[in-house]
Amino acid sequence: MREQTASCPCGQSTFVVCGSPVARFYCHCTICQSVYGLPRADVTVLWAKNVKLSSQRSLRFKKHRSPPALRRGVCEACGHPVVGFLTLAPFVELAFVPAQNYPPSSPLPAPSLHIFYGSRVADVDDALPKLNGYWPSQIATTQLILSRTLRSGAAT
Repeated sequence: MREQTASCPCGQSTFVVCGSPVARFYCHCTICQSVYGLPRADVTVLWAKNVKLSSQRSLRFKKHRSPPALRRGVCEACGHPVVGFLTLAPFVELAFVPAQNYPPSSPLPAPSLHIFYGSRVADVDDALPKLNGYWPSQIATTQLILSRTLRSGAAT
């Protein structure tokens, strides 16, 4: 994927994405339900170095749980999620970008799984794996990201 500009729905919070997402999944956790205002979040994962914020002044960042926690940035103007950052170790940081924030023509990977499915507000009828609970969801997401990263060589 080439460099492209992405934004929240109102366009006030823009950022540049360089490279392709490593993974994509649906999250049904209660935090995502609250932040997105939807039954689930459709999220892509990239290395944080591949996301360049135009200005952090238009974003409000918040952690919704104890570390390790995703630092979620929402647009000050429209309140929609823009990007989240998760530091796993020194110099290892991931970015989580809602699929809706990419331009419509972006070639995104297909979603691979549902996490925190036990918190769902509605059943989903698809063939994707559905993980319940914190640890199964975290382990599956980590495995997905690592396997895709190793396969594509995107960690370098």
